[in-house]
Amino acid sequence: MAAMVGRDGEKAVILRMIEETRSGGGGVLLVAGEAGIGKSRLLAAAAGLAREAGLAVLTGWSTEGGGTYRSVAQALAGRPGGGPPPEELRPYRATLGRLLPEWAEPGDAPPPHVDPVLVLGEGLLRLLRATGGENGCLLVLEDVHWADADTLALVEYLATASRRWPVLTVVSARDDEPGQEPVHRLTRLAEVTTLRLGRLAPAEIEQLARRRAGDRALPGDLLGYVVDTSDCLPYLAEELVAGMLESGTVPGPGTLRVTPGLACRTTSRLATLAPARRAVLEAAAVLGDDADWTVLGPVTGQSEPEVLAALRAASPQLLVRAVGAAGDRLRWRHALTREVVLDSVTPPERAAVARRAADVLLSRGGPEHDARAAALLAAAGEHARSAGILLRLARLDLTGGALHSAEDLLDRAAATRALRPVVTIERVRLLTLRGQAPAALEAGAGALEELTGDQHAELCLRLAEAAVVARRWREADGYVERAGRPDDPWALVLAADSAFGAGELRRAAELAAVAAERAERAGRWDTVCQALTTIGRCALRHDPGLASAAYGVAAQVAAEHGLRPARVTALFGLAAIELLDHPDSPLLTEARELARRTGLLAEVVWSDLLLVDSVSTVEGPRAARDLARRAAEQAGRLRLHGMQAVAEVFTAMGYAVEGDVPGMEAALAEAAAHPDPPVEVAALGNASRALLRLLGHDLPAASALLDETVGDLAGRCEAGPVQYWGLWALLRTVVGDRDAEARETLRGSSVGFRSANRAGLQYADAVAAGREGRRAEAAELFAAGDRTLAGHHWWRRLLRLPALEAAIAAGWGDPVPALRTDLEAHLRAGDAHLARICRDLLRGAGAPTRQGRGLAPVPARLRAAGVTSREMDVLGLVAEGLTNRKIAERLFISPRTVDTHVASLLAKTASADRTELRTIARR
Repeated sequence: MAAMVGRDGEKAVILRMIEETRSGGGGVLLVAGEAGIGKSRLLAAAAGLAREAGLAVLTGWSTEGGGTYRSVAQALAGRPGGGPPPEELRPYRATLGRLLPEWAEPGDAPPPHVDPVLVLGEGLLRLLRATGGENGCLLVLEDVHWADADTLALVEYLATASRRWPVLTVVSARDDEPGQEPVHRLTRLAEVTTLRLGRLAPAEIEQLARRRAGDRALPGDLLGYVVDTSDCLPYLAEELVAGMLESGTVPGPGTLRVTPGLACRTTSRLATLAPARRAVLEAAAVLGDDADWTVLGPVTGQSEPEVLAALRAASPQLLVRAVGAAGDRLRWRHALTREVVLDSVTPPERAAVARRAADVLLSRGGPEHDARAAALLAAAGEHARSAGILLRLARLDLTGGALHSAEDLLDRAAATRALRPVVTIERVRLLTLRGQAPAALEAGAGALEELTGDQHAELCLRLAEAAVVARRWREADGYVERAGRPDDPWALVLAADSAFGAGELRRAAELAAVAAERAERAGRWDTVCQALTTIGRCALRHDPGLASAAYGVAAQVAAEHGLRPARVTALFGLAAIELLDHPDSPLLTEARELARRTGLLAEVVWSDLLLVDSVSTVEGPRAARDLARRAAEQAGRLRLHGMQAVAEVFTAMGYAVEGDVPGMEAALAEAAAHPDPPVEVAALGNASRALLRLLGHDLPAASALLDETVGDLAGRCEAGPVQYWGLWALLRTVVGDRDAEARETLRGSSVGFRSANRAGLQYADAVAAGREGRRAEAAELFAAGDRTLAGHHWWRRLLRLPALEAAIAAGWGDPVPALRTDLEAHLRAGDAHLARICRDLLRGAGAPTRQGRGLAPVPARLRAAGVTSREMDVLGLVAEGLTNRKIAERLFISPRTVDTHVASLLAKTASADRTELRTIARR
């Protein structure tokens, strides 16, 4: 490694971050500074220190116009091993296939609903962890000031996410030129550690010069010359010393004013080359920092041997090494070296070389060649050709999910002032994909008058698509009509989605049916699946069987034509129908696994939310809370704010059933703070508060809060059939507040297809019948509710409480045995508030319970030692790790009583401490 001085503090920071990475917490380090300040050398030192510490090291670098994710792909190409992706990386295979072509499969597409940069970041972290093993991995990315927008966005994501991974990313960037806002944005991130390299002190330059001179001593006047002429820039200082060593002479008194030293030195090197060879170097300078030498022959009109001879003559003084898998690229000794050579080429010569090089690159095809060609044509003043190429590349990036790079390409195309209306079409598409539908509508509306024919129709349909996403149904209809393509299946699907959002279900279904038929005739199978999905969503409101048939056909068509995202969507629709009646769904498991393997991480999160919802009715919201919290964390990492908000509401419900008001309100505040939350968030927030009131046995207050829940959801087609409709009708009936109206509303609503709501209505009808003296009918309706919720154990116990209270008051059914059964279940589940209500109701029914009697069976060996059933209850909770205070809350006894039971257990089992008690309990 070349000499490095004056960077001890920076090396200390690097060493600290390497040790933190070895301990499992990585980060991002940005090394910034002007050209020639020593960034590359410091990165090389970082790589060396990391290797000494046992980290795997991967290195890549960016170049002007190098293409999307170029430096990251180059770094991963150098990783050890190979073969197919391991199981952990299967969900990220499609996205990582962008960087590792051997992992890509036909039909791969970016995951919808999620910024692909986030998915790539999650996959990349897992890949780098696997690469680094126990010690971790260092990813080095040089010259990110030339990186594409998606690479910079990826680095930003790594900064926030890699703290929990053994992955350290070190990047370098110039910050001394205009147009470096992306780099400056990195420096402003709190999660990025920034080292800004300054020029060395005169004494440090002298030390550097001596090291560079080696055995040859430099007198004081020469050291002063190096200090003055280099202006304390390390690279220039070394170049000056290198020049002295190469020439074998030292500058005389008349040469001490040579500035800048590098320009003089580079120019003198160029002067030693023959004109033909110099032309090769000048053409390479026009092509960029990372020139493809195979282009130089056609550009300069020279043969391959002549080009190779020119490059050999320039190395290592001007060019230092070949790069790339085939060794077909050359890097300049330094960016400053290339700039000096480029300054020797006149503007007309640059334009001519750029034009010829662009034609050569375009003839080869491929996005990387095209990106360089576009930049060269722009430099040559051929703006229309450049804009056309940039548009084509932007469309590829939009299809491939590189949205940040697509935006950068569209900005570059717009800057040419050519093809402006066509650029607008793609910008509308981009903004819609990024979830910025209102901005898409604003961006595209003004360009409609400038377009005609197919382009006008395409822009109209893109705007209609944005309007659907923005839930502006009338606008969507207007743009579909303005497109003038009534037979286009895509236009029909957009019109159907707009009608569905507006609540016009019959019209939506009719339009979707026509769209499916026409799309099938045209062989547009993705549109067929979209139309069938819309039909399923419409039918679900009145005929689950018809909805199931539509989703089933969509799943079959998607499987037949390899449309994996469409198949996942259809399977989720089928699973949702199963969950209307059953507590679990095998299809949900199948859909989740297919989504995971396909990399559809948003759908994976959605499946987890469906699971949380199911667990909350079977085992209770408290049991589902940890699942909900994990789903919220995953949704947050993927910036799926709507799903994160829903998960946080489920978390709030877990706190509500424990009576933890601060925990509930904090979770609800987090959910409400997300931008544009789904309609269910506000509705379920009130439902959480209603649940809290219900568990406090304040039925009128709970009923009033559920009025707000139902008011938020009524008439909203996009809202799911949450289970609180049935509870709402039941409480309305128990408290006698417009109860007949509530029951009839639920009876005529599609939400009644869900068993939780259907059972709520049956219990409500039982209460109404019992109040009117129809005792046998009430008992039968109550039993029907029990049968409907046979698998939803927790939700059944919750709904039975107010119904059983009404049964006690009106004298119908047999509430006492039911309450005793539920009390035991509440105690086993740890639902203290529900158990308290059960006890109160039993006491009111004249059947008080003994609080001191335990529920747990006592094994024979412990019974022989004198352990009681109540002590066995305590022992089981000790085994769960609960404190005495928590055990007291769970069993409705005082902490002092628990202290007594624990002491008795220690004595009876001859245990020394709670650890031994836990061991006994596990036996």
